[in-house]
Amino acid sequence: MIEFSEAETGGVSVTTTTNGGLSTDHWAERATNTIVSVGAKSHPLIMEQATAFKKDVFQVIKYYMEEAVKSDKTSKIAELEQADHADMAEILRKM
Repeated sequence: MIEFSEAETGGVSVTTTTNGGLSTDHWAERATNTIVSVGAKSHPLIMEQATAFKKDVFQVIKYYMEEAVKSDKTSKIAELEQADHADMAEILRKM
């Protein structure tokens, strides 16, 4: 089981995990928050549109990050097979 904990101080944010890396959701959220900011004092209609846009940006970023992870895995499998490590490639393929 993967556990997450997060602490924030001023402008610094620290996220840790146990027994695994950070998910594509985490990184997509970080990227989205860097790209899109919704002002708390904006007109309600503008805030609603900006929030909807931010959700769409998150989904697009997450999708392409997941595709990048798949592509990287495929590249690693190919590298292992080319180096005559078919057994290791098969382990990675099953992960």
